[in-house]
Amino acid sequence: MNVLALDIYIGPLRAGLLFQYGTGSTAITRLIPDEAFWSNPASPVFSWSATDDDAQRREIFWRSYVNTPFFNAEGGRLPAFFQNLLPEGPLRRHLEQLRGCGPNDHFDMLAACGTDLPGNVYAYPAHLDAQALAGVVTQHHDALEMSVTADPLPDATSLSGVQPKLALVQQQGRYVARTRDAKGTHIIAKLPTAEFALLPEVEELSLRLAQAAGVTVCEAWLAPMDEIVAEQPFVLGESRQFLAVKRFDRGPEGHIHCEDFAQILRIQPEEKYTHPAASYAAMARTLREGMSLPAEAGEGAAEELIRRVMVNEMLGNYDAHVKNFGVLYRDGRTPELSPAYDVVAYAAYLGGRGHALRFVPGGEKQARLNAQTLRRFCNATGMFETRVRGVLNEAVGKACESWPQMIAESGLLERQKQNLLKHFEACDAVVSWRARRAAGAKRRALKSAPGKVFE
Repeated sequence: MNVLALDIYIGPLRAGLLFQYGTGSTAITRLIPDEAFWSNPASPVFSWSATDDDAQRREIFWRSYVNTPFFNAEGGRLPAFFQNLLPEGPLRRHLEQLRGCGPNDHFDMLAACGTDLPGNVYAYPAHLDAQALAGVVTQHHDALEMSVTADPLPDATSLSGVQPKLALVQQQGRYVARTRDAKGTHIIAKLPTAEFALLPEVEELSLRLAQAAGVTVCEAWLAPMDEIVAEQPFVLGESRQFLAVKRFDRGPEGHIHCEDFAQILRIQPEEKYTHPAASYAAMARTLREGMSLPAEAGEGAAEELIRRVMVNEMLGNYDAHVKNFGVLYRDGRTPELSPAYDVVAYAAYLGGRGHALRFVPGGEKQARLNAQTLRRFCNATGMFETRVRGVLNEAVGKACESWPQMIAESGLLERQKQNLLKHFEACDAVVSWRARRAAGAKRRALKSAPGKVFE
């Protein structure tokens, strides 16, 4: 029986051996934890879903890896933590062609991107003799043969999402292909697409609108396509600009560990909308109570999350699933909500309503954020409703005061501006805010006061 194996590292520290035993529907993929890493309470975070402050529970967790879902997957898939590291969309298809692997060969795709995975994860081909291999995989019950796993592709980067993307390095006004020795600012180049006109421009505006409403967003800017000095294999739209997004998981000292909420909640990527654990309340409660943060920091992170949900509703960003929220570990151990990313006002293109996720487990699909929804959300998370109301009222007020002019002055097509403004002004929260503001102005003549939406 053939076995594929990768050594998994968090930065310079070996965290375990990931192997795949068998093929097709009978294949087993398992991470065998490295005792030196997992038994050391000072080790950096691998995944928050595998973290426990209690030393005894932590040891039971990793020592029982054979029967623990976090470490295992079947049928050729990878455990959820690793499956969510893989590239998606056009980039995935391009890398499959370069690598010569099939669309369901997730293990080889992980190996191909092994030196430039999200966060501080590395995957290198493992080299074990037959005896050592049989010992770790089947405890010497089967005769095994080590299959050769090719080295990582030198320019393969794993990026999620369906938009055409490149991983580049900004150097002296140009954007060059990432290499081992490339120095500069690591960026994700989000390219124009034929499917959605001016998509880079729409996303850039969406991020600025979100920031104007009080959201902490990733750093991004528009740049000319002719500044890219790298091969790009995609069929692109007519826009001559791309969106350069500075990678918050890369810094002057190297990779910074991070993970998205699909990893934290142990959700496979194809279930990012539908899994029972995939809800805004589950993410907020994890930030507030499940990450050992000081009370004020956890509360602030949960409030920022629901602020982003409100902004997504006003933007018509119907695609905010669990992979579009994540955490950073700047020091390797302390979690913080990552800046907002993949914020796109799809209302500029098409009509719609609601959100990608339920607000609470088992709740209504595509619900809108109103007083009733907010109460259920707060009941599910333990957040103080009056305090959350204030957060949302402030975000809606800032949007009402700044967005119309920002949209009007943007470089979008006129029909896109009209679509976006129409969606924004029709939002229940915006209608309510404007009505209350008008009523207040009438009562107090010229002295106006911001309206309250969630009462």
